Amino acid sequence: MTVLEELAQRVQFDLESAGLTPRADGGAGGFAVYLLDGQVHVDWFTHERLDSADLHSPGHPDDLFADTTRRYETATTAMQGALDSILTSFGYRLQSRGFGSGYTIA
Repeated sequence: MTVLEELAQRVQFDLESAGLTPRADGGAGGFAVYLLDGQVHVDWFTHERLDSADLHSPGHPDDLFADTTRRYETATTAMQGALDSILTSFGYRLQSRGFGSGYTIA
């Protein structure tokens, strides 16, 4: 196992220890730790229900999705802050990515 793989496993364990749920297949939300371009990345994903916010306008006939965009933005903002706080408290140095969301472990 490489040093980066060990770091990714430790980050995964620390986030689970803090009570966060890893993302599962099938559209469920949660965090994901993965290796890309020789770096460890951490992202937060909402459930597919909120991911589809852009497919439904507030004028949808049954208003089922009327607040989906607001909920998506609120959940994403809150969880990015939570990831930042939790990972920092475990001693990780984070680099915020310039696009989308998530962090690279420095």
